[in-house]
Amino acid sequence: MLFRFWLSFFILLISTFSFASKKYTIGFSQCGQRDNWRLKMEAEMERELLYHPDLSIIIKQALDDSKTQLEQIDELLNQDIDLLIVSPNEINPVQKAIEKVYKKGIPVILIDRRIDSDYYTAYIGGDNYEIGRFAAEYIGGKLDYKGNVLEIQGAMTMSAAVERSNGFNDALANYSKLKNVYKIHSFWNENILADSLPSGFNQHPDIKAIFAFNDDLASDAVDVLKKHTNYSDLVVVGVDGLATPKGGISMVENGTITATIIYPTGGKEAIQIASKILHNKPFNKNNLLPTVVIDKTNVKTTRLQYNHIETLQQDIDRSKNMLEKLEEQYQSQKTLLLIAVSLLLIVILLTALVFRAFRHKNIANLNLERQKEAISKQNIELKRVSEQLDEATKAKLKFFTNISHEFRTPLTLLLGPVFDMENDADLNEKNKWRLNLIHKNAKRLLKLINQLMDFRKIEMEKMGLLASEYDLVEFLQSIKNDFISLASNKNINLSFNTNVENIPVWFDKGHMDKVFFNLLSNALKFTDQEGTIKIHLSQVTYTFGDKEKECAKIIVEDNGRGISKEHLNRIFDRFYQIEQSENRLEGTGIGLSLTKGLIEIHKGAIEVWSEKGKGTRFSIFLQLGNEHFEPDEINQSQTEKGLMDDLIKTETDLAINGSYSEKKVVNENINKPVLLLVEDNEELRNYIKQSLIQNYIIVEAGNGKDALDLIDENELDLIITDVMMPEMDGLEFTQIIKSKIETCHIPVIMLTAKSSEEQVIEGIEQGADDYITKPFSANYLYAKIHQLIENKNNIRKYFKELGANMPRKGLSKLDNRFIKNIDSLILENLNNEQFGVEFLGEKIGMSRVQLYRKIKQMTELSPNDYIKSIRLKKAIKLMTEENLTISEASFKTGFSTPSYFSKCFKDIYKQTPREYLNEINQK
Repeated sequence: MLFRFWLSFFILLISTFSFASKKYTIGFSQCGQRDNWRLKMEAEMERELLYHPDLSIIIKQALDDSKTQLEQIDELLNQDIDLLIVSPNEINPVQKAIEKVYKKGIPVILIDRRIDSDYYTAYIGGDNYEIGRFAAEYIGGKLDYKGNVLEIQGAMTMSAAVERSNGFNDALANYSKLKNVYKIHSFWNENILADSLPSGFNQHPDIKAIFAFNDDLASDAVDVLKKHTNYSDLVVVGVDGLATPKGGISMVENGTITATIIYPTGGKEAIQIASKILHNKPFNKNNLLPTVVIDKTNVKTTRLQYNHIETLQQDIDRSKNMLEKLEEQYQSQKTLLLIAVSLLLIVILLTALVFRAFRHKNIANLNLERQKEAISKQNIELKRVSEQLDEATKAKLKFFTNISHEFRTPLTLLLGPVFDMENDADLNEKNKWRLNLIHKNAKRLLKLINQLMDFRKIEMEKMGLLASEYDLVEFLQSIKNDFISLASNKNINLSFNTNVENIPVWFDKGHMDKVFFNLLSNALKFTDQEGTIKIHLSQVTYTFGDKEKECAKIIVEDNGRGISKEHLNRIFDRFYQIEQSENRLEGTGIGLSLTKGLIEIHKGAIEVWSEKGKGTRFSIFLQLGNEHFEPDEINQSQTEKGLMDDLIKTETDLAINGSYSEKKVVNENINKPVLLLVEDNEELRNYIKQSLIQNYIIVEAGNGKDALDLIDENELDLIITDVMMPEMDGLEFTQIIKSKIETCHIPVIMLTAKSSEEQVIEGIEQGADDYITKPFSANYLYAKIHQLIENKNNIRKYFKELGANMPRKGLSKLDNRFIKNIDSLILENLNNEQFGVEFLGEKIGMSRVQLYRKIKQMTELSPNDYIKSIRLKKAIKLMTEENLTISEASFKTGFSTPSYFSKCFKDIYKQTPREYLNEINQK
């Protein structure tokens, strides 16, 4: 207990220190070079991340190269980012990559620039169209809305450049005297500006204003114009409005340009929206940032605001550095504390363990001394018991051998006369069938006795071996051919294949016949209809003892029911059978043990693989050559014993003659009682069927599971079921029948080889109406069936005559409860006009068909007639005991009119209500 306490405390402590919330990684693909405006954007992002400790960012610079930006987006994806922020360099080259990221389910935030599709999560940036319009309005106001204007554009492959130009020119179009007379596509290139700007002024010397797409272009234009013309009267407007020493605000202050339009970077807003997206909080898809024009009128105020903001940002940076140092100290102290606590716990734990070990050692030493004495006594006793068991086992085997020999003579004398009688032309078909049944089962008994004797010889190491050289390919092919008819009877595909033309192998053919007979018989027994059995032969090497030798490998494999692991390692044990819960087929537990013994006297090996529900595979390894045999074990004359033909013939007879036509109803005379016969042994089922078919309609099933399906399809008068069956045994089957209200009225007779009082009680407790032990006579079974059906008919007769007044003797508890509920519901709903079979079935919880079948089986009345009988008996009681009139009684019991009541009354009692009452009064 102490150890568990400290271990739990230690784990809790570690989990407390190691707790951490989920972290998210943001990738940022920056299109442009690290100019002042983009540096400001990144700085805003870094500062905002201070307020979001669960977010981190990876920044990639594309340097105005779309190809580089595409590569960097792929790199970010490979780093497992949770969200992508991207400022596209150009629309077309980058758009597909952005859409690809979005379609993968990764959120995408566009910043500063857009794409020509809706495949993005959010957009953040200034309204470039509005910026262009502001510039036009400002220049118009400065020129009194007349004069010529020159426009310096950026790269028109970018959304920002296109939108600013559209806004600028759309606003100029509102003023007829304000014209954009010259446009320069600078592509952010100073050389283009130096060449094109003088040319524009030479063509239009009356230009009064310049609109440049950013402050740097505006400054470069002023520098060019200084060399060629007087620019002092020009109105020069740029965009960005940075507060840096060379930014737009400084240019306005020193008079380089007339005005600048602030273009917010959106860095702070990008991180805020990214956090909302990653934490599933509401956000806007399109986020347009406000802008303002800065000129001489407001530049000082703006400068003061920017200075104040810069001071605050410096304070934030200092606080960030301080927090990082404190975080490092905290992590270091936390680690030291964890180590210290861990060491303390280890010391305490070790101390407790040492104390406990010392204490247990003393106790263990005392117990060891006592156990040593007990073990010594047990060893002596076990040795004595082992010797007794060995002697008992030998005695049992000797007894089985002796009695097996004794069985052979009467079996031989039995088989001979039966065979002669079968060929008697004067014998009728019924007696031929009976003799054939005796013949088949006598041969089966002889086969089992032979197996037992062979097994005894192996146990006593007296099994002889006379090996000859055979072509194993030819031998296995013949075995496959022998079993073809047996397999076809069950629609099983039996195949043989090999990758060699022939393999000469030395073996005793008689013994090997038995080996493959047992393996293939088992495969056929445990493989269902439409299954497969494969025989495969190949030449391989195998380790026998400590030597690797060339050998023939034969595989017998099926896709049948398989064997679970708990039983697999014992299937070669003598007399071992799998538990009935796993496989309820008959057997002796000798076959596989005999098979293994026969393989081992050939100096071979056998292995098995199996899996429940998938099948079983036996692998046999036989050495090549004959060096592994003793000289007296080799037969040079190759005498063949030929036992397979006799063995196969027996099984073929059993399969063919014992089969039956799988018809659910073998007699269509509907006036006979219908019996369900549930028996897995085909011969016994056929025998019972032939005995009863003259007087009953027989419905057949091979196990309880199949029988349950047939119950819904047939109106049964009685069920006969075996106890031991595969899939579902008779006890479980009977329990299910007797526990369901729809079927509990059907009488059940159990057939079993178990005859002890406890086993009979077990069957009766499951609800069986009678219990017959094997062997039994057909006349005895017929008498039991007749008695149960007569009892059932008597109960139905009483019901028909007496209805609700009849005694409940002879009914099960479920049937009694069922009738009581039916009667109560009818009496409670006498005045209910909606009451009928549908209503009754709904209340009882049964379908109309189930209710009809149940009431008809119990009373010989339809549900409607049974309802009428209960109502009429209630009416009689009202008229005789409460002195109600015929009309009053008819309405009280749910009849629509007195005339209809009289008709129904006369149909059942053969007289009118008035005549019935007069007769009662006269008595």
